[in-house]
Amino acid sequence: METIHFKTVDPVSQELLRGASRRGVELNWERYEKQQPQDGFLRLGLSCPYGCMQGPCRIDPYGRGAQRGICGLDRDAMAAAFLLRLTLQGLWEGLDLSGSPRRGIEIAWPAPLEKAAAAAQSTIGGAPLAAADIGESAALLSRPSADPETLVRQAIRLGLLAIGSAKRGKSAATLGYRVGYGLLAKEAVTIAVAGRIPETLAKALLKAAAGRKNPKVRLVSLGDWLPAGKSFLPIVCTSGEAETVVASGRIDLLLAGPGCDPGLATLAASLNIPVLKGEQASAEEELFAQARRAFDRRDPGSFAPDAALVGTGSAALGSAEVQAGLKSASSSKIALLGGSDTLFQSLGHLPVELAKALIGEGHAIASWGDAALWMAKQEIPATTLAPQDGPLAAVASLAATGSLTSLTGICFTGLNACRDLTLALGLAALGLKVAVAVPLPLWGSAAVRTALGTILAATGGSLTHYDHPAQGEELLAWFVRA
Repeated sequence: METIHFKTVDPVSQELLRGASRRGVELNWERYEKQQPQDGFLRLGLSCPYGCMQGPCRIDPYGRGAQRGICGLDRDAMAAAFLLRLTLQGLWEGLDLSGSPRRGIEIAWPAPLEKAAAAAQSTIGGAPLAAADIGESAALLSRPSADPETLVRQAIRLGLLAIGSAKRGKSAATLGYRVGYGLLAKEAVTIAVAGRIPETLAKALLKAAAGRKNPKVRLVSLGDWLPAGKSFLPIVCTSGEAETVVASGRIDLLLAGPGCDPGLATLAASLNIPVLKGEQASAEEELFAQARRAFDRRDPGSFAPDAALVGTGSAALGSAEVQAGLKSASSSKIALLGGSDTLFQSLGHLPVELAKALIGEGHAIASWGDAALWMAKQEIPATTLAPQDGPLAAVASLAATGSLTSLTGICFTGLNACRDLTLALGLAALGLKVAVAVPLPLWGSAAVRTALGTILAATGGSLTHYDHPAQGEELLAWFVRA
């Protein structure tokens, strides 16, 4: 464990990782290390994304092996199709298709961005954005038929469509949050929630837990931003630290909602921690009874954190609140810096150090996701945005006040899902300067990277990405250079 600082910058997390290692508990870091080296073909975009049952085909990046798939697909079309497939998946992740399946997709641009969206569509070409783009994208991915530039343009169209169809924040809303290991201080029956659960369920469980004494009962989230009335459910850790918390000895029951990583449930079960699915939470008495029985079995010498290890903040969800948060910044330069944890980097290092450096360069910071939680834990002054679509709300607010020129860049410190990549593409297509700190599967084709850069440049935007996990110095230079 002499390289533990490469895993996380948090000293409490480091101690918990050491404890898990001594007990032989396998966490996400061990699984990550066993996966190395990860599939280089996928990393480069040179593994065929089409739904053909004759493959999978791969192209040798060094030119010594296969240079075409069985169907004759070359590296450029393969990498472009890979980008389109990821972007299509990202669009699906963000769509709200509840209710009537015939309702279609509602495209409603924030008023300040309508002109930029229209200009981007005109530049990229094609029919007006519509739900038909989904079917067109699926058709393009059924069999190789389109040239790489067409595939790239379609991916950018999906990025714009994802922004135009994004759910808007409430007209007036802020939700408070607390984050940190200090939420596990003092003895209490602890129920951890991972994945997505309805707000009504979170509120009901909090209310039921509040009435229980001797011992007290508390609910915490393992890195997910879960609305629970006037605040988010207390967030004990970032998403990358979730398994570390489960292994800490302070969790008595895991409530696994949709989107919960399978490794969390598997780890909890291996530690004899009861695991309930989200739909089982309606049986509150049984849920609390199982948690209490696990609490009674708990090792009394388990991890006991300092109660002071808690950061607080308030997330701006409505347009007026986002505007107020950005207006309160004393700086004329604003950087949007957010995203999820990634095991490519020491957890917390990039968002914390880059935010400090940007503040030192005279920037105000607005953040979202795990990055915002790290900043709150370190008491770094920043405006907290909505967990997923926060950067879009910030851009719309800056445009509404005529201060979009103060935005020096939007940086995704990590990508949790395809939705993040699709949003990054859409923001760049609106003429904005966007960077992604983790590698994208585009480095197998120089032609695809060139096409992507050229099309986005025509809209006035850019998407900077690297063939390696970006370092803070690189991103600082990207933010501050003219």
